Amino acid sequence: MQWRKYITGSFIASLLLCCAASSAAAQNAGSIQGKVSLAENDALLHNVIITVIQLKRSVSTDESGAYQINQVPTGAYTVLAHMEGFPDATQTVTVTPGSPTTADFQLRFSALREQITITATGSEQTVFESFQSVTTLDNLRLAEESHPSIGEVLDKEPGVAKRSFGPGTSRPVIRGFDGDRVLVLQDGVRTGSLGSQSGDHGEPIDVLSLERLEVVKGPATLLYGSNAIGGVVNAVTGHDYAHKGVRGYFTTAAGTTNNQGGVSGGVEIGVGNFMFWGNGSGQRTGSLSSQSGDHGESVDVLQLERLEVLKGPATLLYGSNAIGGVVNAVTGHDYAH
Repeated sequence: MQWRKYITGSFIASLLLCCAASSAAAQNAGSIQGKVSLAENDALLHNVIITVIQLKRSVSTDESGAYQINQVPTGAYTVLAHMEGFPDATQTVTVTPGSPTTADFQLRFSALREQITITATGSEQTVFESFQSVTTLDNLRLAEESHPSIGEVLDKEPGVAKRSFGPGTSRPVIRGFDGDRVLVLQDGVRTGSLGSQSGDHGEPIDVLSLERLEVVKGPATLLYGSNAIGGVVNAVTGHDYAHKGVRGYFTTAAGTTNNQGGVSGGVEIGVGNFMFWGNGSGQRTGSLSSQSGDHGESVDVLQLERLEVLKGPATLLYGSNAIGGVVNAVTGHDYAH
């Protein structure tokens, strides 16, 4: 009986100590709160992701642009505000016990934005911090490159070419590596298609629904296995961040020289700790037709800015068609102004 009394007393004492420790921790904790607005007109922004970097805790702003993070231990923290289409904003705050710490943010439109990648190391970081060669195409760039397949979208990116046996079946070639030596992912998951084995099969990825496209050039076998000896292409959708409320998108694309037409739409509904989403898309494309038919290249020399000629093999950049050389007719539209 004595040992039972001893165990019961020890359990009660431990429980009281835990309660006291929790109460002391709650008394020593504070909170971080604030609002996020647009710098140009002070409009409040909702669904902005606020992250405390050291604690890896995130919340989203509500309809009034406000946020609050409770039970934050005392100390100095870096708070980051992230919203797609804007440069990230950061602040360093010091949390004191018993009182809220205010950190307001103003996001600005900018022509230059820092590129973020998760493919190179498996965790989110800037392209500048990555030890590998990484190219990231954001949603604005993808809107400019509205092609039916990822191979055509990435064609002519530095170190990337395409393998194509017809419209819609192209696949990226990274630094001369093709087939199962280049791994294609969607949201970090292997697509598992026949595109790596057969040239007449395309990758089942809807380009119109992507948030960004990340390309790791060079071996990534430590993270992704032997199929990534040439590189990795990761197609990232907008479902990688949970949020509250309703979001949606609608995208269209059209082309004249190849009779291209495409439409894509989707909706996301965040309820509590769950998110429900659905999307649908359709695309069609035909063979590329030239105004000059079979009688030469349809290039208007009078409209050119310059004409570049590369003499000798250039297969690493442009594929097997460039074994003899490359002629590039450059117009004045390659720089925005």
